[in-house]
Amino acid sequence: MLTVVTEFLTTWQERLNPLREETIQAVYQIDDIRQAMLDSLDTAAREDFPHVERRILQASNVPALWFLRPDLLMALAAHSGEQAARRVVDDISDMFDGLLPKGLSTRPSRPQR
Repeated sequence: MLTVVTEFLTTWQERLNPLREETIQAVYQIDDIRQAMLDSLDTAAREDFPHVERRILQASNVPALWFLRPDLLMALAAHSGEQAARRVVDDISDMFDGLLPKGLSTRPSRPQR
């Protein structure tokens, strides 16, 4: 009986919470994103920008990785060009869906290039 009452109260607390946001199921986890970022760096980029690799490895949470995207873009663009780098970083940015607070997420729609 106690379990039923507890479940009932928990359900109503969740429904009545004014700060409640709709939960989005994240497809990727922090380690998946970290690995994708590291995989995008080729040997030359790792040698020329060791601080980028180190900061990616040391990032302790998802927002920290989010803020490393410009550094990654710079390192990739130096070796493969800006357009190719943007495609890679855009793909990685998509991996953050459902993992960031609402204020940090990407624009609702990307401008057409």
